[in-house]
Amino acid sequence: MKKWLFLLLISPKLFALYMGNPSAPEIIHEGFFFSSENTLAVKVGYQRDWVFDRSMKAVSKVSGRLDDFDYISDQGVLTFNLIDWVELYGSAGAARFHAVNRPMRGVGHEYQTHDQFIWGVGVRGIIARWKGVTFGINGAYERAHPTIKFITENGVPINGAGSRFNYHEWQVGAGASYQIDLFIPYLGLKYSNAGARFKHLPPGFLNTGRFFKTKSRRKFGMVVGTTISNGNRFAATVEARLIDEQSITLAAEVKF
Repeated sequence: MKKWLFLLLISPKLFALYMGNPSAPEIIHEGFFFSSENTLAVKVGYQRDWVFDRSMKAVSKVSGRLDDFDYISDQGVLTFNLIDWVELYGSAGAARFHAVNRPMRGVGHEYQTHDQFIWGVGVRGIIARWKGVTFGINGAYERAHPTIKFITENGVPINGAGSRFNYHEWQVGAGASYQIDLFIPYLGLKYSNAGARFKHLPPGFLNTGRFFKTKSRRKFGMVVGTTISNGNRFAATVEARLIDEQSITLAAEVKF
């Protein structure tokens, strides 16, 4: 059984974004209908992500530099808990992206998308416990394809009808947590890879064509957060991510 869990957790097809608490699978012991004695339990939750600055850069030097890349999302989360050791989850909701690109000196392009569909999948699991410390790993993948709401050049609106934006990101992370009464603080490290593509832009808007690509400038980051729960039905978490991005996530979940 332990060998199966280990192979599941290190599978390269599973990655992570909002990392969450390394001890998340065991935090809520008792639910409305499920308890720690059940092999399978179900949790539902809500997640709000504020990404104030995602460290991104243009793939091609001729596309200039990316001065700003941020987004905000709201998602519902459905989680399947296995023996209080492993969790498989999926999320869906809406996100709005904003970016500023400078293709050349003296020219600034600003983009903002509509608040549209975003989805993700992931896995997290406990790998060891030692003297009150819980160690876990986490992984997920996220994707969004919103249409672009507006484009400006040096503050002047540009007709961008039909322009689109694609975003995808994956991460793997590991961390440790320690329970102090109702509080369960944690610290983690992660490796992430994000990419975005601005496409179907207005003809003549860029010298390089009607699209340009961006990717992560930094790959490694740090996570710090805490969960509040008495182990019965509910849990709430606040998490901050640093270095590769400047972001905060608020999450809450209930076990049925």
